[in-house]
Amino acid sequence: MKKLALIGGLIGVRLPEYLAQLFYRNRETYRGQTIDTKACAVGRFVNLARNPGALPTVEKSRSLLENSANIFDHAGPQLSRKEDLDIPVGDSSIAIRIYGNTTIKTDLQPAMVYFHGGGFIQGSIETHDSVCAKITKWSDGVVVSVDYRLAPEHPFPTGVDDAMAAYLWICQNARDLGIDENRIGVGGDSAGACLAAVVAQQARAKELPSTKFQVLIYPVTDGNLNSQSIIDLNEAFMLNKLRLDWYRDLYAGSLEDYDDPKFSPLLAKSFSNLPPACVVTCGFDPLWDDGAAYSAKLEQANVPVTHHHFTGQIHAFIHLTKVTPDGTRVLKNISSWLNNNW
Repeated sequence: MKKLALIGGLIGVRLPEYLAQLFYRNRETYRGQTIDTKACAVGRFVNLARNPGALPTVEKSRSLLENSANIFDHAGPQLSRKEDLDIPVGDSSIAIRIYGNTTIKTDLQPAMVYFHGGGFIQGSIETHDSVCAKITKWSDGVVVSVDYRLAPEHPFPTGVDDAMAAYLWICQNARDLGIDENRIGVGGDSAGACLAAVVAQQARAKELPSTKFQVLIYPVTDGNLNSQSIIDLNEAFMLNKLRLDWYRDLYAGSLEDYDDPKFSPLLAKSFSNLPPACVVTCGFDPLWDDGAAYSAKLEQANVPVTHHHFTGQIHAFIHLTKVTPDGTRVLKNISSWLNNNW
């Protein structure tokens, strides 16, 4: 029966929009919004594929993400430059991938250092290859994707330390990489957006090379996970409360970490003098309030914020470009914003 249900769910995902609207007439609503038809189809399909109330092993979760990264996502475009490097972080090393529209390194380009999502326990350069390639193609700069080390093997603050070390290494070696050291910002999605926000805060606090901008795509900003949208959307598609708690507790070293601004950037004491931000939130994402609250803190500190809210979308929709136009639309919006803020 489950196999038949999965086949039916996949058919629903593939239906043309006008038929999908008939098939999914009774769709979820929240705060006066109705979920996007195709987002609903994908969300219900994913729920069918999962065992309700159960969690996979870390290894299984990683494998599923790596193998399914492009099922609903169009591949990234061909680029002039796609270069893999290993860089030092403390007594270890991590990988980075550099995306560019030109191979001429003497023509210095602005850059975004990008941290992938995945709940701090999964995801990689490969799972976010298409996202980084698209942003590079549609903007006039470089994207550097960072393969920071993952929990639970490397719990907090390793991910933060890796993100910070990668950012500093890129700043220090910018000219050799064909990057303008005065136009480097940070970005990421979900857990990666948390790391991007922390790097921007840490660079300011330690008087290190300042970040030019920050792109925060449905960020998690408070490790206490007690916002109203998390409470209300505890059974949300793609990212329910059970998984949020699981990711968080595998990442944290102790309960005290939750209130550390390097773990929960929303709890920082000051938001002044941070770089301009582009923040993306979704109406059916439990992290909606995390992103909205962070935007509000920045605005209160007179930091310029562009907030894109997609009322009908779910978490991870930047990876659903084969299914919903919003996945492509938001990446083009971000690319346009970057072109104005490099």
